[in-house]
Order: sequence, then structure tokens, then C-alpha cells
Amino acid sequence: MVKKIAVVGAGAFGYALALLLSKTHSEIQVYAYDVIEEVITTLQETKHHPYFHKDCEISSNLIPTSDKEEGLKDAEVVLLAVPAQYLRGALESLKDLVPQEAILLNVSKALEKGTNKRMSEVISEFLSNPTATISGGMLAGDVAHGLPVGADIGCTDEHALKVLKDLFTPTTVHVETTIDIIGVEFAGAFKNLIAIGGGIIDGLKFGTSTKAFFITQSLREVELLAITLGAKKKTFHTASNAWMGDLMTTCFGDSRNRLFGEMIGQGNSVEDVIKTLAEQKKHAEGYVTIKLVNELLEQHNLKRDFVGLLYRVVYEGANAKEEFSKISLIQNN
Repeated sequence: MVKKIAVVGAGAFGYALALLLSKTHSEIQVYAYDVIEEVITTLQETKHHPYFHKDCEISSNLIPTSDKEEGLKDAEVVLLAVPAQYLRGALESLKDLVPQEAILLNVSKALEKGTNKRMSEVISEFLSNPTATISGGMLAGDVAHGLPVGADIGCTDEHALKVLKDLFTPTTVHVETTIDIIGVEFAGAFKNLIAIGGGIIDGLKFGTSTKAFFITQSLREVELLAITLGAKKKTFHTASNAWMGDLMTTCFGDSRNRLFGEMIGQGNSVEDVIKTLAEQKKHAEGYVTIKLVNELLEQHNLKRDFVGLLYRVVYEGANAKEEFSKISLIQNN
């Protein structure tokens, strides 16, 4: 039985999972570690987060700490809730403190800029622990407030899958497991760029029909890329939490990636959108993913009409209204 969980990164989603697990398992100590001193101090003094889920109060078994050694010591499960582009740096500072037998659960949904590596590949450079990834239609606020949601956990270690499945079974997160961690990671990362495109269409006020068309066509491109790179086709089935569940939630819900796109569609520059979200302590992982996926599609000589269009708007400054007005003319060859 798990007695201690360490959550590395008390941002919106990491903190939501810490709340969920601590309230469900009163017998488990859940340590929440973050490098931002203000977050930890506020949690310790007020029992409320200064930025996220402010109406949620932490229970006595959720222990905020700025001491990474205290947080990680004897932890049997370590949740890595660090933004993808900062994960490498975090692992460098934590690698000697993570217990050798601990199960690692990554929650970041992106590829690493510069290497195109999945998060489990980055983790494996520093730690040999069993590593899993969770992905699904789970907005942080819904998880924090205990609403019923679904997720898939991918891991090649079946014992780790069982431990994690048992951990989440009593919670309001319905978990299904798979050994296709590659597919789960690509699904979580790739859906973010589609959500940005859907958000742009929202900002342009083109309507749900246009948005649905963009989503269905762009997902064809990224699904083929994922399978080319080693993902199992089954993971990209319509009944998949990691793919379709996450895709629908992110594209139509109050997600930061959809919001990122919506603000661009409203005429804001990418630089201003990034700045505005940063002021809200929000980071849209899909922004970097657009560039990486566009490059991967080109490298593998795969169709990238819709991803390419998105790249032109977000990275090359193409006019969003003009580009998205022409998507019905794109032919599937």
C-alpha cells in the first residue's frame, strides 16, 4: 500500500491531483513541492493556493514544502507536474533525491523543444525508475473539485500500472491502463496544437461547424505521425480517454491552449498572448508543439496541410482570417 506521494510542481494540474489524492486517501501523506516560495508559503499559512482553485482548502495530509529532500524522501509515487520545457532542469536537481523504487507519473503533455523527445524519454536520461504518463479529458478545475473524469495511464511496467490504477480507483478519475506509453504521450501532446487551431476559429467567430472540420482534418495528420513514430493505433481510437476524451475537452472546454488560440483569433500577437497568459501563471504547451510537429511531419514526408496552416499563422505571422477561410479548399490526397 502506498503511504507517501510526492507531487513535484504545485501548478494548476499538479495541485489539482494533490488535492484529489489527499482528500480521497486520508491515510496517505501527499507532499506538494514547488520552487516558487510564494506558492508554498501561502499554502502553509492559509491552506489555499494563491493562484489556482482558490476555493479549495488543503486537508491535513497534504503537506506543502519548499524542501525537495523532505518532499521526496521515502515517496513511493512521484508525480512530475513540471512544464515540459522545464522538466530537464527539474530532473537535474532532483535525480539524486528520488527513491530508487519510486514509481514516476508524468503529467506534462508536450515534446521537449530542441530534441523532440517525449517526457518519458527525457526522464529516462536521469532516472531508471518505472515511468508512466497520465492523459485524458481532465481540466484542472474539474479534477480539483472532484468531478467525474476519465484518463488513460500508459506504462511498460505492469506492476507500476497496477499500483497507479489502485491509487486512482477510489477517486473521481476513472483510469484505464495501457502499455502504449508512446501513444499516450503523443496523444496528450498533439491534441494541444489542435486545440490552439480550434481556439483561433473561436476567436474569429467562424462557428462550431468550421471548428469541427478543422479538428477532424488536423487530427488525421497528427494521428498518422504518432503511429509512424511508434504509437499503437488503438490509442487513437474514438473511445480513448487519452486521445478523443482529451481532444474534446481541450478543444471545447476552458483550456489554456484553446484560450491561447482564441486570443490570436481575436487579433492579438503571439507575444502579447504569451505575456498575458504568463501573468495568469498559465503556459500553453501547444505553442512549442506546433513547431515541433510541423518539423516532424516534414522530416517524415507526411501530409501537413492543416498543421502547416497553423504554423504559418502562429510562427510566421500569416493572417488568421485569410488562412482559415481557405481550409475547405484543402484536398485530401
